[in-house]
Amino acid sequence: MDLNRETAMRLWNKQFGKETKGKDFAGREIAKGAYNDRNSDFGWNVDHILPQSKGGKTADHNLICCHILTNDQKGSKFPCFVANDCTFEILKVENHYEIKTVKSNTEQKPQQQQNQELNLFDSASGIRFYKKQKGIQNKKCFVGTVIIKLEDVQNTALIDFIGEVFCDESVVSYSNRNNYWNRNDITLVIRNYNMPKKDDINELLDKCVLLHTYLSYYFKVLGEVKDYNIFYRVDVFDNKLEFCSKVDDIRLTGYRYVSPYSISSSCLHINNLVIVNTEAGKRVKENPHDDYTEYNIVYTKLSENLKKEVNGK
Repeated sequence: MDLNRETAMRLWNKQFGKETKGKDFAGREIAKGAYNDRNSDFGWNVDHILPQSKGGKTADHNLICCHILTNDQKGSKFPCFVANDCTFEILKVENHYEIKTVKSNTEQKPQQQQNQELNLFDSASGIRFYKKQKGIQNKKCFVGTVIIKLEDVQNTALIDFIGEVFCDESVVSYSNRNNYWNRNDITLVIRNYNMPKKDDINELLDKCVLLHTYLSYYFKVLGEVKDYNIFYRVDVFDNKLEFCSKVDDIRLTGYRYVSPYSISSSCLHINNLVIVNTEAGKRVKENPHDDYTEYNIVYTKLSENLKKEVNGK
């Protein structure tokens, strides 16, 4: 599908019917006759809900009419972004993505004022914050860990690329091994320490699938990496004290305990807590003989485009 004027008008009619003016999801007013007009106060264009850089498709279910300023502010940010002083989040709903309001412009002001109240040079403010934190110490802690094993990396720009994919998570360690074949085998450990919702677990899974697609259809094909494996696991701790004492002892299966000869190469592997808390549970069954189950899902449209990139098209 081409994002031309004809497509835009069809999407307008689908979203606003016969109306010649409307408001986008951020509350900005747009006019049908001001399509792609940056000189108009009502200029609008068509945006991908899930950004193309994150695997979003150019299909009706992933397209929305919005003000040019809204589109500029949203850009390729994912999953959260701010537009017209409102905070939004892109969430997966069944088999498509939708934009949900997290905080409206009227709701954000009290939060901003609340953040400004924290002043550690003010004893009352500091103790108030401490007491608030005491109230959440007995809640369960969900931690997501991604172990990425890269064999014979040709250029460390690949590491920067992976860092961009997981920009919202913490890279907790790198390891580099130069063996007698003069090969650079690199292992990255990436962790998200706060994943209380199924959406959080699913979001990190989507990033793993995204990286798996790029590694399989571009970087490996071009010889930028000889082979790879991605391991994604979720662990749960009963409270913050257990979390603090055991988080560094999470079994990095696939890093220490699994022989490279016992697993499939160039694959994404997930543990049971990922399977039961995401849509992966509808696609694979837990491997009863191992901590991990193979999850060789890729973004189809993205993989097709990467093939074209490899062929120079």
